[in-house]
Amino acid sequence: MTTELQTFGFLVELNDETVKIYTIERGIIEMKNTGDLELGVWYDIWENELEPRTMYENKRCELWEENGEVFAQVLAIGPNSFFLDKDISQKYKYAVWNPLLKFLDDGDNLFKDKIRGDDVVEIVVKYAPWKNGHFKIVQLIVEAPFEGSSYCRLPPWTLEQMGRKLPEALMPKPNSLCVDQFRKINPTDIHVGICIKAEALNPACPKDVKPSAGVRPTCSYLFTPTLGLVRWVITNLKPTGPTTSKPAEYNVESDMMEVDKRAGKWYSFYMADSDKNAKMAKRKEKSEDKSTGADEKKVRALIRGSARNVKEVNNVHKATRVVGGEVEIEASFLFDPKMFESEENSLIKDWNLRREGLSTDTHFWDFELGRVEVYRGESETIIKNIESHRQKLKPQEAEKLEKESIVVSVTAVVHKNFMKNFENYPKHGIFLAKKIDTICYLVGGRIIYQFQE
Repeated sequence: MTTELQTFGFLVELNDETVKIYTIERGIIEMKNTGDLELGVWYDIWENELEPRTMYENKRCELWEENGEVFAQVLAIGPNSFFLDKDISQKYKYAVWNPLLKFLDDGDNLFKDKIRGDDVVEIVVKYAPWKNGHFKIVQLIVEAPFEGSSYCRLPPWTLEQMGRKLPEALMPKPNSLCVDQFRKINPTDIHVGICIKAEALNPACPKDVKPSAGVRPTCSYLFTPTLGLVRWVITNLKPTGPTTSKPAEYNVESDMMEVDKRAGKWYSFYMADSDKNAKMAKRKEKSEDKSTGADEKKVRALIRGSARNVKEVNNVHKATRVVGGEVEIEASFLFDPKMFESEENSLIKDWNLRREGLSTDTHFWDFELGRVEVYRGESETIIKNIESHRQKLKPQEAEKLEKESIVVSVTAVVHKNFMKNFENYPKHGIFLAKKIDTICYLVGGRIIYQFQE
């Protein structure tokens, strides 16, 4: 068999001609009955074939068949309206959610009449398709222990609320070092950041200092949302001696981490002042600021500070890749049309005119990357694909999906002007969206757009 595995699920309907299988990623899939199939059994689904999932057991979804019906014992959670915005609370009123089976039918009011919002409860459901899902609650068992139930605690209403509040929550505070570069550096704080550049210009190295003086003209850069850019200067490199034809060079191969493998890795570190850098920086900025009358005692944290005790972190926050020396990392956000254009601009039919009205300040906030810029080209891709998708929906389906939250996933890269942008952070981001990877619905994951190579 050469076809790649597509998905897997469990059998919920069985007749002489066809079968229906419930899958986590794609909902119900209908296939031809190949014989020797059983209700309530997990199957691998290939292009045109089914195979029993050998030795598969999911304790978070225990299945059985009884009198021709499929039952499952799962954990479920309902919304706590007190902690949700009014419109989100109304949208998910009386909803019951399980991450594997999605929205559950509580038509007999077993859940909403007895369970508090945000409590995770063990229940029994049966396969019984309804307008918003495929399973109906038939029995409450007991309140689930907190341990092992955490996977249930990020339902759609919580994710939607978080997505709405992220810009406010992730916006750096005025006293953050990334905003106020003249604040005192606290060397006791341990941070985790990503190496965005392995070898780049070291701004703390005055132009008139020769490499042979022991000052590195280049450094690596780490980024964290609270500190912003942090120089990482490897001090244990040994220079090779200068010759008549070329100046001294540093033996990068003797570095504790090879330069070509440093970018894209996550590191823990603390940040501290460097006396040598501070003195040189003061000398440099003193000469540069004479004409402006700036306070020569003030030196930016980027110049006077550097990362210390740098150690690679194995439990990475996000997967990264390095392509052509450029760090690429996935980031995502909830679609909000107001991010991209005004309501008046969205009514323009001619894209040659509409394009000019797209915002030049579109961006979103990410936990690890801070502010991520989205330029007009990517904005246009997002808007066009969502609008095209909606136009193809049948009226009833369009009405149902009109208010469903949409997630946009992008490949983010380091901005080519990252050093300049950092001078005005957070008004400008260090990262930008290079391409749009996926656009899908938050609930159910239905694909609206997917980038094709």
